[in-house]
Amino acid sequence: MLKHYYSNTRILIMVVLAIAGLASCEADDLSKPVRVHFEISWVEDDAPQLFLTFQKIIIDVEQISFNGIRQEGNDVLFNTRPGDSFGLHLLTPAQNSSYLTYFDLPQGIYQLMRWEIELGEIDDDVYPDDFIDSDDFGLIIEGTYTRLDGSTVLLFIAIEEEEIIRIESVNHEGEVPIPILVDNVYTVSLEVNPYAIMRGIPRSLLEHAEVDEEDDIEFIEISEDENEDLYNLVLFQLSKTLKTIVR
Repeated sequence: MLKHYYSNTRILIMVVLAIAGLASCEADDLSKPVRVHFEISWVEDDAPQLFLTFQKIIIDVEQISFNGIRQEGNDVLFNTRPGDSFGLHLLTPAQNSSYLTYFDLPQGIYQLMRWEIELGEIDDDVYPDDFIDSDDFGLIIEGTYTRLDGSTVLLFIAIEEEEIIRIESVNHEGEVPIPILVDNVYTVSLEVNPYAIMRGIPRSLLEHAEVDEEDDIEFIEISEDENEDLYNLVLFQLSKTLKTIVR
């Protein structure tokens, strides 16, 4: 009887140790780093407004924060300055992506991947412009607006420095959760679509926007200090239309 008791106890101890070992292996798996590259991309949809054209997107990134919630394992949090290609990035329809940095995220199935991007200051030396003071802003979208009478005017959408852009990631099919698995390399693409941003702006507001002039050249500035009603709508549209796609 005593021998049988010790035999059962030994089996129980072995089972407990095996379970502990499996748990340890799973914890190790969840801590394995996976390389994730981060880029900024200019995208356009199939239905651009014919009265708007865009030539440039200029953005300066000061800091990136991340909040990731996995199905198993602890939440992943960090707040860091990018290490590679830090600072100003210029996008055009021809040069439509710019590499920003990379991160090593612990592997897992992510139910949430939330990014907060703090804008820095666009240096006048890097982006000289006679129309607006670029060092007041962290994101500038340049374009041209064609009025109802057929005349054209330059358009500058200028987002303040230190503004924080908050977006959540989806996969290439627009869905979550997102698997981030070891032995794979992923790219997170912050997609900026100027036409989608402006689609929610009534044309009548552009038609009656306050116009500035420099060297006899007219331009519309949409910023915190100029055309504030349009600026607030643009901020709202930014929050709705910006995407981070994980591929």
